[in-house]
Amino acid sequence: MRFVDANVFIYVLVKSPKEDYEIAKKILKRIEGGEEAATSLAVIQEIVDWLEYNNREKEVKSFLTAVNSYLTMNKLAITWEDFLAALDNVDKFRVDFVDALTLRVMQKNKINEVYSNDKDFDRVPWVKRIWE
Repeated sequence: MRFVDANVFIYVLVKSPKEDYEIAKKILKRIEGGEEAATSLAVIQEIVDWLEYNNREKEVKSFLTAVNSYLTMNKLAITWEDFLAALDNVDKFRVDFVDALTLRVMQKNKINEVYSNDKDFDRVPWVKRIWE
């Protein structure tokens, strides 16, 4: 199972840049076709916040409906303990808090592959970043 990072969804929403949009679209098509994947409620909230910040509030419902339609995509909950544990990852791997929280969720759920264009994940020895 692979974790789906926020940038996969954002590239599809903005349809740009072209190469990244095409890769992200293929990733979501594989999941739509039955590939098992996971994302977190924090990532989903990040996308909702992005939509609202960019005056695209009307797209929130269609985004959430689309994510819900991915039956093989696990939507993983976040706890307060996850937030606290993620703090260790910030310094350990030199990542921002959002990525540190993603790493925490991945650790907790024994996921070591992430669909992401974020090269910060390359600094984490136990994570394989996939962008294809």
